[in-house]
Formats: sequence, structure tokens, C-alpha cells
Amino acid sequence: MGIVYEGFDPFIERAVAIKTIQKSLIDQSEAPEVFSRFRREAQAAGRLSHPNIVSIYEYGEEGDVAFIAMELLIGMELKEYFDKAKRFHMDEVANIMFQLLGALEYSHGRGVVHRDIKPSNILITKDGKIKIADFGIAKIESSDLTQVGTVLGTPAYMSPEQFMGLDVDRRSDIYSAGVLLYQLLTGDRPFTGSNMTIIMHKVIHQAPVPPSKLRNLDVSKFIDEVVKKALAKRPEDRFQTAAEFMEALKLAIASSFPSTSTPDSEVTIKLTPQNSQHGGNNQDAAIAFNLSDFEERLEESQREAKYVIHQSVLSKQPQENELTVTVAVPAATHANPPKEPSEKPAESGLLARLALEAKKNTDAKQTLDHEKQATARRVHDALDRILKFFTPFIKHVNNMEPTINRTYRLDARTVFANLRWQGATVDYRKQSLADTAHLAYVAFSVNLRASGPVLIKRPWDQFDAMKSELHHLRLRVLDDLEEIYKKPKQEWLQARLDPALTVQITFQGNYENGKIDVVTRNLENFGTAAFRLESEAITPVLMDEIGLFIIGRTNKLPELLRRI
Repeated sequence: MGIVYEGFDPFIERAVAIKTIQKSLIDQSEAPEVFSRFRREAQAAGRLSHPNIVSIYEYGEEGDVAFIAMELLIGMELKEYFDKAKRFHMDEVANIMFQLLGALEYSHGRGVVHRDIKPSNILITKDGKIKIADFGIAKIESSDLTQVGTVLGTPAYMSPEQFMGLDVDRRSDIYSAGVLLYQLLTGDRPFTGSNMTIIMHKVIHQAPVPPSKLRNLDVSKFIDEVVKKALAKRPEDRFQTAAEFMEALKLAIASSFPSTSTPDSEVTIKLTPQNSQHGGNNQDAAIAFNLSDFEERLEESQREAKYVIHQSVLSKQPQENELTVTVAVPAATHANPPKEPSEKPAESGLLARLALEAKKNTDAKQTLDHEKQATARRVHDALDRILKFFTPFIKHVNNMEPTINRTYRLDARTVFANLRWQGATVDYRKQSLADTAHLAYVAFSVNLRASGPVLIKRPWDQFDAMKSELHHLRLRVLDDLEEIYKKPKQEWLQARLDPALTVQITFQGNYENGKIDVVTRNLENFGTAAFRLESEAITPVLMDEIGLFIIGRTNKLPELLRRI
């Protein structure tokens, strides 16, 4: 229905993809639905900031064209791999699924259900990172764009409730992710047919053939159990969250490891998800998947193997865990075992001293690692508390849209006053980049709007300085300054400013010292400021004081916010 262009943003200096549709080329009877989906794609994906979701930068309509500026990606659709009959190894399956489920957990936590998870909407970049695209039929919890009874989706990947026109939630995406897992394991979709009616009948009434029964011999009965639960007909019988799905899949992969190997060998597999969890409503979710009989069968089939599963204690987020499965296989029984030497050889004094020094060094490193992990946990806990305050805070205040009586002045003439609160948002990112390096923040943003355009007046010779100042403060000029400047020189240069200004607060995790760095823009007045807080200082009382200042109920920032 349109064209995607490769473009370049000269201001930020980045390549972008520009997705466009042209109104005049669309059947007028379909135009309202097409445009509502196009806007919904920008609205749904635009509120999400996750490394495994295509980033949306801007939406706009100009003349006959509507456009979305988005992240430009170099790679292939997962569909292209399937079309080429690509066979995926288990580590590749795990890598793709962990990233997909992490992105879905994040999206669901922000009230967005994709509803069209399928291979052509999963992009794989050259470095193996997946990106979920095309939120054109996404369901947004706060929106009424889609009514119950509307059938939307791609038949082979649609959940039973989608076919029946029922209301859908995150568990519909979990079903579609289960179809993708089935296809990654076997090369085939669980339900196929020559038309939609046949597929719908199978999806609603038939059980798929277990993946282990098909041609992929690497699939165990433990993974069959995970697939079966993901593809359950009733939403309440499936995994209830993407995080729960991921944890069950990790355990199934661990339990599937062969119980025999080379004598006296130890094999270690590391499955490190590329993605990470960025908040969501299920940050401390427990696994609801019942593994009682699962574990009994595991014990029976793996009597000769010992499994040790180490999970990083840095974060409770399942997406950040590195799953390490160590299989220690006992040595085979020899017909003629070697005899024990009759005398124990003399030990080297140097080797004994070196061993002692090495042990002390290892103990010191372990102590340091534990301290770093404890510091990281304190930082993440503080950011969680900040997020849990701001999420309901903006919801309530957006409904109120209060007037903020704080006055912002550029000079004696240029004054923003009687400001109206408009459209606050909060973003949250928590990502492990390495053992000791992390990126984590909670970012709050709100637009404050004056009742009308604000006048700015400067001496004629300060034209360049004024442009630079307005750019730094991110204030938009409604008039064409260049055209004004081309007119005959006068004593004063006068223009109208957009009445809107943006207030931002970013709480950034500081992992070097276990503190929270706070950066503000236009919080008290125009300009930026930096503060630092102890992790333990993030209390409900402090957050209440910050919230009261933001909505103008007090003119004094909390004393704990110390400038740096």
C-alpha cells in the first residue's frame, strides 16, 4: 500500500527507513481503516524502546502522504530462511526465541499486544539480533480501535480466540510464538491447509504432531511439553506470560542435553539471550508451569548425568540470565583398571605455595564479584521503585491535565506562564551489556503548553546567537527566521515561539558507586541540571516530593537532590 525509502536524518546524523502511504492511491472505502492501522503502527511501536523491536522515530502527514520514520535495518526476514529450507540448530532456536520472548514480555508490560507474530514480521540482522516489526494490527490496552468480533492476523499463526473473533490479550502472542518455535524446531508449521477454513478447523479442534515425532531428532519430549503448553487451545492453559514461556524453554533445553559423552568429559553449553528485559508488569514473575512429572522423567532419563544450572544473580529478569548447563559424565568402567601407585610421590613445595596464592587470589576475585553484584542489585531495585511510582503517576495526572503555575523566562520579555500539562510518558530500560557494565534508566517526559504563542525579541545583530540558544533549549520557532532576517535590517528581530516546552527527568543507574544519577531538562527553569542520589534514598516519600514539584503543588525540590 506504499513505499519504504532509505533516508538520512541530517540533524541526528543517522540513516533511517521512511515508510509511506499515499492517500490518493488507496480505495476511498478502505482509506479510513488503512490510515487507522498506519497511525496505530506508529502509536504502538512508538511507545516501545527495546533492542528487539524496530524503533519508531517520527510520524507525520504532509499533503497526500503519511509517513513513519523508523530504524533502518540490514538483514533478512525469518520467512526468507524458512523459504530456503534453513535447518536451525538448537542454539540458534534458543537465541531467536529468547530474544522474541524478551521483546514480547516488554511489549505486553506496556499494554501492547502485537497480534501478528509471524516469520515475515521477524527480522534477523547480520549480527544475529532479531527485530519485531509491523505493529499495524497491534492492540493497545488504552485504545478502542479494535472491537471484539474483528478477525485480524495471518491464519497459520493465529490463535484460536483470534479465529473466533474473541477479545485477545498477551496470550494470543504467546500462542503465535509457540507456532514459531514449532516451525524453528521442525521446519513446518503445526497447522496447514489449502484455505483459511481448513486451517481454522485444525487450529480450533486438532492437536499438532509433537515436534519430536517429526524429522528433527534433536527435539526431546521435554521440549514437546513446552510446545504443547504454548499451543494450548484455551488461553488459560498456556503460559500466562512470555517470561514464563522463556523459563520453561530454558529448563527444557537443559533437560534435553545428552546423558552420554566421551569418558571423563565435561561439556558446557552457554545460551546467552541477545535481548534483555526492559521493565514490564511481570518483573518478579514466578514460573506457573507445573514441572512435577516433567522433573520425574528428567531424573529417570538422566541418572548418569549431573546438571548444574547457574543463573546470574545480577537481576531477577529472566532475559538477562545466562543459562549454563554443565554435564559431568562419569568415566566408563575399564576391564583392567589402572592400579594405584604403592607410594605417593613427593609434592613440590613451590607448587603448593603457588596453589595457595592462586586460591587466595580467586577468593578475593569472588568477593569483589559478589560486591559488584550486590551493588547492581541495589541500583536495579531503586530503578524498579522509581518505575513503580511513575507508571501510575503519569496515568493519573494525564487524566487531570493540571495547570502548572511555574514561570519559565528566557528574558524579561519572553515568558512561558500558566502552563498546561499535556501527554506525559515514561520509558524504562534495563540491559546487561557485560559482566560489570550495564545500561539502565527510567526517563520521565511531559509537555507543558502555554495558552498561546510566546513572543521573543532580540537585537538584530544577535540573530545567530538566538538561533543557537533556541536550538539548545529545544524551543521551536513558528515563523521562518531566515525569511525575517532577509528583510531590511531593523533594530529588533521579533518572532513567535511554539507555546510548548518539554520537561524531562532521567534516572540513570551508576554502577561504579551504586548510586542513581539524575539529569533534568527544564525542571525548575530553562536548561539542564545534574543530581546524584543514594540508591537507598529512593523511597516513597522522596518520589512523592518529586511528583508534587512536577505538578506544581510545591516550588521546592527535595533536599536529597544534590547537584553535581
